[in-house]
Amino acid sequence: MDEEELIAWQDALDLIAAGRPGDAACPFCKHRPLTIEEQDGATKISCAKCGKYLHGRFAPY
Repeated sequence: MDEEELIAWQDALDLIAAGRPGDAACPFCKHRPLTIEEQDGATKISCAKCGKYLHGRFAPY
């Protein structure tokens, strides 16, 4: 994932971290809600409509 994609996901990550995952929309197609899955200690945030996703370990602020 390049830096531009990570920046695009930042608003969704902020909403999820704030406890408002239902407000988070895909930064590419604006679909909501996003799918949030825990996998082997990592988190995958994905869009069911366009298939874009972000996968990694996210530390709290």
